[in-house]
Amino acid sequence: MRGHAYQVSQRKLERKKMNETDLMGDRDLDLICMGRVAVDFYADQIHSPLEDAQSFSRYLGGCAGNISVGTSRLGLKSAMFSCVGTDDMGVFLRNQLRREGVDTTLLRSTPDHLTGLVVLGVSPPDRFPLIFYRENCADMQIRPEDADPDFFRQAKALQFTGTGVSTDSMAEATREAVRTAKECGCSVILDIDYRPVLWGLTEAGDGESRFVASEKVTRILQPFLSQLDLIIGTEEEVMIAGGSETLEKALEQIRSISNAVVVLKRGEKGCEVYPAKSETPVSARSFPIEVLNILGAGDAFASGFLRGWLRGESLETCALWGNANGALTVTRHGCSPSMASFTELQYFIEHFDQDPQILESPELLRLHQRTVMGQPRRHPMFVLAFDHRVQFQQTCHELELPEAKIIEFKELVFEGFRNLEAQQVQRPLAILVDPQYGSRILEQSAYESYKVGVPIEKAGAFPTEWLCEEDLYQHLQSRPTEWFVKLLWKYHPEFDEQQKSRQLNQLQRLDSVCRELDRRLMLELILPESMPQDGKSLSAAIAEVYGVQVYPFWWKMDVPKNQDEWEMVTRTLDQHDPEAAVILLGSNAPIEEFQEWFRIFRSSPYACGFAIGRSIFWEAWLDFASGTRSREEIPEIISNHYHQLIKLWDASQATAT
Repeated sequence: MRGHAYQVSQRKLERKKMNETDLMGDRDLDLICMGRVAVDFYADQIHSPLEDAQSFSRYLGGCAGNISVGTSRLGLKSAMFSCVGTDDMGVFLRNQLRREGVDTTLLRSTPDHLTGLVVLGVSPPDRFPLIFYRENCADMQIRPEDADPDFFRQAKALQFTGTGVSTDSMAEATREAVRTAKECGCSVILDIDYRPVLWGLTEAGDGESRFVASEKVTRILQPFLSQLDLIIGTEEEVMIAGGSETLEKALEQIRSISNAVVVLKRGEKGCEVYPAKSETPVSARSFPIEVLNILGAGDAFASGFLRGWLRGESLETCALWGNANGALTVTRHGCSPSMASFTELQYFIEHFDQDPQILESPELLRLHQRTVMGQPRRHPMFVLAFDHRVQFQQTCHELELPEAKIIEFKELVFEGFRNLEAQQVQRPLAILVDPQYGSRILEQSAYESYKVGVPIEKAGAFPTEWLCEEDLYQHLQSRPTEWFVKLLWKYHPEFDEQQKSRQLNQLQRLDSVCRELDRRLMLELILPESMPQDGKSLSAAIAEVYGVQVYPFWWKMDVPKNQDEWEMVTRTLDQHDPEAAVILLGSNAPIEEFQEWFRIFRSSPYACGFAIGRSIFWEAWLDFASGTRSREEIPEIISNHYHQLIKLWDASQATAT
């Protein structure tokens, strides 16, 4: 009983300390992550030796980089403190961090050093080869003067890694960062992250070895211990920090130097957490699970633990969240893309025991999809849609014009779009254009910041056929990652069962490929004109899509112009997908009508922008095709009409009911 009382007392003291830490709630940042951020190339072929791997998936990696992403996804405000090259890989990392909501103020770029790379293989249960390409790399170029006190005063904590002190210059920079953090009232966290190869203790190609005893490493790490509030490491990492080949002696040595909470990661067994001055560990349940990939599991664990620790939760809760986040990540390919949102994490914990197929749960998969791609309603778009093909072809046929006329006109539409973009209207502009007549436009858009959407369906085909000749997966994989996929999809609840089955199967196939490749899907739902066009039919069609576990990132639809019918659709989305987003299509209506349409549309929280085409350009196209309007006039017409719609959208916010 005395032991239990002691534990309770220690936990109360620890909780008090946590709450005191969390009292720094006026600080804008929760965590500054200092150290390794690199590009991971994961072999796509599971169980394949690295020498036989044929393709690789590229992800953000590095211990500190992974933790910055993991904590951000869990709801903390994180910042990355490191350095990347000005090379393309450095640009990729910076863009990824920003996309994940990680502050990059302290992420410096250097033209003199290349961004670090890591090549990794996945061969469960116990082979995970990796090769580090980090010779004098960019993230080892952090300078002491980069530790900006003004920025540090905005943060609750600084986290650094043991690998980050493996060179003299980085050790000096880290000492200055820790000193600055303590002066600014930040907690200091060490994730030991011991990689013998990065200390020069193994052959250059042996990144898999996790422990080599080294007095040098111990000697460099131990001066930091007295300044720490939290230490996270595996059994081997704690031994290297404590300078002993037995865990007990290592913990004893650390305790003689530091008052930090020590977190001992124990893989599938979970963790043990040693409160300050206590030899009695706190623990939480573990989540035994079939492992696909252990690489990055520790970073996921740390992210989950820190979500609790920086929010003043009990050590049991911190341990629980760490264990669960680590378990989720080891079942997935890659580390940073596998990180969970807090909602996803809570769902996993709540349903783990009740659902033996939890990892295949449609709800968990949906939650993770939204974690990776972001919340749809945070991605509003004003889309200039000119992916039309059949309508243009009909005009050319009627006027006996060559189809090259379509290409010429679409490039003029694109010029009008770029003219408006150049005016910096501060709106999320986007284009939707087909590869058949807009291939040159797509080529010009590959490196631009505006969003690009490309149709996947064969124009005018019903049932749905794919535009591409090759395999659907191969086709989408060849497109830029950031381009979204648009499917014009005809469906109605009154279709016969054969029609329904064919359309739903095609949709499921596309959705599966999009999820596998992390591509955003815009589903343009069209109710055939020969069937009822009302809110009831639209709502029923939406419900049947969700019924086959398809969750479009955006819906693109002709929203009912009747308020009651639109509310019916809204209730359907409430029931099936409260995070959904709807993009309004134009139906070639006069621009003046959109004032009322936007008012009705924006009465729903799902309204997320528009994708309008013919209302903007069709009259200009007919004039251009017939020769009554010159090509010089077209871009200005497009730009003006497009801008007019954006202004109507802005004005509708004040009048939406």
